[in-house]
Amino acid sequence: MFRINRKENDAPAEWIWMRPVLGYSIPAILVFVTYIAFRIEISKYFNNLFELSKITVNPKTKFYDPLNEYNYNFKDLKTAWTYIYTLFFASALSYLNIKKLKNGELAVANLIINIFVIIIFLTFGLYNLSELRDNYLLPESKYFTIGIFNIGIRYIAIVFFTFLMVQCYQLQRSGLLKKDFRTMFDYLLYISLLWVISSELINILELSHSEASYKLGLSILWGIFSLFLISMGLAKNKKHLRIGAMALFGITLIKLFFYDIYALSTIAKTIVFVSLGVLLLIISFLYNKYKHLIIDDVEAKN
Repeated sequence: MFRINRKENDAPAEWIWMRPVLGYSIPAILVFVTYIAFRIEISKYFNNLFELSKITVNPKTKFYDPLNEYNYNFKDLKTAWTYIYTLFFASALSYLNIKKLKNGELAVANLIINIFVIIIFLTFGLYNLSELRDNYLLPESKYFTIGIFNIGIRYIAIVFFTFLMVQCYQLQRSGLLKKDFRTMFDYLLYISLLWVISSELINILELSHSEASYKLGLSILWGIFSLFLISMGLAKNKKHLRIGAMALFGITLIKLFFYDIYALSTIAKTIVFVSLGVLLLIISFLYNKYKHLIIDDVEAKN
C-alpha cells in the first residue's frame, strides 16, 4: 500500500489530499502494529507462566472453596521485560532511520518517541525494577523462591537504556533534524545519568540493608554530581551545564536542611556537612581558576 501510494501516476488525482495522509498513516500503522505484536507475545508468555505457577494450598471441601497461590513476581517481570523491549524497539527504529532510511520526518518522530520512552523508563521503569528488588529481599509468599535474576534484570534494562541514549546522540549528530538539539540533549543526558545513578545508589543501599537510603547517600552523590557538571561546563565552555550544576547544588542544600537533617545522627550530619563544604570549596576554586574562560566567552558573544 505504501509503495502504490508513492508511485507516480499520469492521470490526475481526484483526492490530492489523500496521498500525504496515506504517506504518514501507513508507515505509522506498520510501526505501531509491529511494536504491539511482539509486546502481546511477551505479555502472553508471562501470563502463561503466572497461570502455571498456581499452587492449591487448601483443597476444596464441603464448606470452603480451594485456596490457590500464584507467583506474582511473574507480573513484575512481565512489566520489566515490556520496558526493556520498548527501549530496544525505539533504539532499533532510530538506528534503522540513521543508517538506512535517512528520513528527516521520521527523525522528528524518532526524537519524540525516544524522549517519551526515556521519561517513562525513568519514572515507571526504574520503580518497577525496585519492586523486583523488594520481591527478592522480602518475598510475599513462602511457596515460591525468588531468584537473583530479579536484581540482574536491572542491569539488562540499563544496558538497553544506554543504547537508546546513544541513538539519541547519533540522531542529533546525523543532520536529519533541522534544528540544533545539542543543548536539549545535554539536559536529557545529564538528567538521565543523575536519575539512573541515584536509583542505583538506592538499590545498593537497599541491598546492604542500609537505613535512610534516600538521605545521606543521595545528598553526597548530588553534591559530587554538581561538581562533575561544573567541571564539564568549564571544560566544554557550556554555560547551561554550569547553571544546571548550581541549581542541583541548591536543590541538594534545600533537601539537606528540610529533609535529611532531622533523621540523621550527629556523625552522619558531620559527614554530610563536611563533604558538601569540601565540594563547595572545590567549586569555588575551579571558578576562580578558570573564570577568565567564562569572561572571554561572554565578551566574545557580546
